[in-house]
Amino acid sequence: MDRTEQDHQDKPRDRKLGDQWLDWKRGANPREAEIDENLTTFFVLALGIIFIFFTFVPVLWYLIKPRIVQLTPVMSALVEWSVTGLAILSLILFLIEGISILRFRKSIFPYRWREKFILYLLPKTVWLGAKFGISRDRVGNSFIKVHNFLTRNFADNLNTDRILILLPRCLKRETRSQITNKVSSNGFKVITASGGEQAREAIRQYRPTVILALACERDLMSGIKDVAEQIPVLAIPNKRPEGPCKNTDVYLDELDETLRFITESRNKKALKG
Repeated sequence: MDRTEQDHQDKPRDRKLGDQWLDWKRGANPREAEIDENLTTFFVLALGIIFIFFTFVPVLWYLIKPRIVQLTPVMSALVEWSVTGLAILSLILFLIEGISILRFRKSIFPYRWREKFILYLLPKTVWLGAKFGISRDRVGNSFIKVHNFLTRNFADNLNTDRILILLPRCLKRETRSQITNKVSSNGFKVITASGGEQAREAIRQYRPTVILALACERDLMSGIKDVAEQIPVLAIPNKRPEGPCKNTDVYLDELDETLRFITESRNKKALKG
């Protein structure tokens, strides 16, 4: 049997794989059916990326410095001190931010700054994680925990007027019914999206002020990158006991806690208003 025939046999025929899972084959790592990665995984990988960057810059400077010195010694010294100062300041700020989040559950940066920064780091942490055998789903799970925390940290400024809940088409029917029943009395808009384009269309039509998305880590990472700078996103990764895109499930207690957080934020805003 050649490789093409083997790949064809490995492709599942009992489900329609989403775009993010076209490379999935039956028999993939069963431990990733339910991922619960610590948020420190993303922080450590992000710190590794920053370390690599600030290691690369001095090496590059060492290579080009002799030529710059020949042209203008004053400019060479100015660049060297500026780069060194920026590197030290950036590292200190990142460490303070990490300690503040992990220990005090607070961030020192404004919401949009945080969004831009962690979204910039996300693909790079996925790349670095792969070098150490950490799958993109595990990195994504950790990233989602970090992102949820940062979004909640922005809670005092959340506009909870229009809440959109996005569900994946692969969710188990009974779980979908349970979720619909939970939110039916809260005035939340619930939409089942069969893919990223349908989800984006729902966002354009409903114009939510906060999005609660339930999906796999891959779809959630993609969606957060698309809209989180404009609309706050809370995300809950699904469980995949039968693999991706078929009869997926969620931790209902995590959903309950998130819904409670949104409701409390709305009530606090109503009292202030």
